[in-house]
Amino acid sequence: MDSQISSSSSFNTQSHSWPELDEWGPEKVLQVYDPDTGMKGLLVIDNTSTGPGKGGIRFAESVTPVEVFRLARTMTWKCAAAGIPFGGAKGGIIANPNKVDRVEWIKSFAKMIKPYCPSQYIAATDVGTTELDMAVFAHEIGDMHSCTGKPQELGGIPHELGTTGYGVSVALDTTLNFLKDMENKNKDKLNKSNSNLFKLLNTNKKEDIKVVIQGFGNVGSFTAKFLNELDIKVVGVNDVSGFVYDSKGLDIPQLMKDMKEKEKLSDLSDIRNSYSISDKDTIFEVEADIFIPAAMTGVINDKTAPKLLYQGVKIIVEAANIPTTPSADAYLIDKGLLIIPDFIANAGGVIGSFVEYQGRTEKEAFELILYKITKNTQQALTKSFLQTENNNNTFSDTKIPKINVREVAMETAKQIVYRAMLLRKGAINVAREAYARKEKITF
Repeated sequence: MDSQISSSSSFNTQSHSWPELDEWGPEKVLQVYDPDTGMKGLLVIDNTSTGPGKGGIRFAESVTPVEVFRLARTMTWKCAAAGIPFGGAKGGIIANPNKVDRVEWIKSFAKMIKPYCPSQYIAATDVGTTELDMAVFAHEIGDMHSCTGKPQELGGIPHELGTTGYGVSVALDTTLNFLKDMENKNKDKLNKSNSNLFKLLNTNKKEDIKVVIQGFGNVGSFTAKFLNELDIKVVGVNDVSGFVYDSKGLDIPQLMKDMKEKEKLSDLSDIRNSYSISDKDTIFEVEADIFIPAAMTGVINDKTAPKLLYQGVKIIVEAANIPTTPSADAYLIDKGLLIIPDFIANAGGVIGSFVEYQGRTEKEAFELILYKITKNTQQALTKSFLQTENNNNTFSDTKIPKINVREVAMETAKQIVYRAMLLRKGAINVAREAYARKEKITF
């Protein structure tokens, strides 16, 4: 293999040497290596029919080609669902950023993928990367449009402002408002329903609802901050080091202030009598109404999903990318839980990135996040509930209604990408018919 770039163009699709190939992509899979620095990296450009591929650079020892592909595919659906002119892509650097010369590794990665930036790939921050890394990346590429999430001095709207967490809070607040409206309009029907979800509607005040957040990095901490401002009570948060809990609700502003001087939650133990730190997995053992995974992939799985059900969780809002395994997703939906999928709930970051890409302001970014995520969440919920009723699974039944928001939202996103792919091929008449019929996707 070339020490610099190995491209998907050499892959034999018939022999499935890259098993993730399908009708949507990926268009390019690049593996890069710099023998001078030891940098090993990956870039997956999944689908650019709606615009250049957008996705962060993940910098972690755990990075794998399949993970990067799955994250790139999620970005394809996320950008389509958000209605912004980006496609899906993802970068990955395989190392612990704290154990290597991160500046040299970022520079090396940028050099290797420069031919594709920003025409086919626009980077951003992700796990292990920061706004300062984006400054290094943009300067190395020589184009400030090659990435978003840059420092404000470079015209950026940093993710450190909490755009993703803000979007998650909007998605949850919109969901609660939607359910409350349903209660007001369909009170007689819902009272007969055998769904734990609708027991949540008997709560008169949002501040009586208990939320736990798995992961207290950028996304999790800002989700907590914005939920607190909405008077939605966060009772527990965790990170890799431990779990902090208060059944009456955590003092989020104080917690965030205390964490400014700390690297992890377990460091709070030296603040006497203020915090009780337990094992990080205790988060699956406490009673809660809403669970927000805001860290790595696959945390809601066959082992943890039954625990969430047992503890009374009724809604999951996916702040992380791909936090729920397919089997756990099916299990929880079958049990009546409502899941707001990642590509709807955590799109605040990429919407903010789009505003930065256009050279607009932070204020405009937050305004657009509020508008788009409110609209998209409402539409996905409305279609999902209508589909449930049309499937003769009405909310007056004694059986548990199965509401699959992911399935409905995915179909909408696929429609957008499918029509864009037809237009790229020049199949105008076919695309026009697809627009008119809103038909389901078939290849």
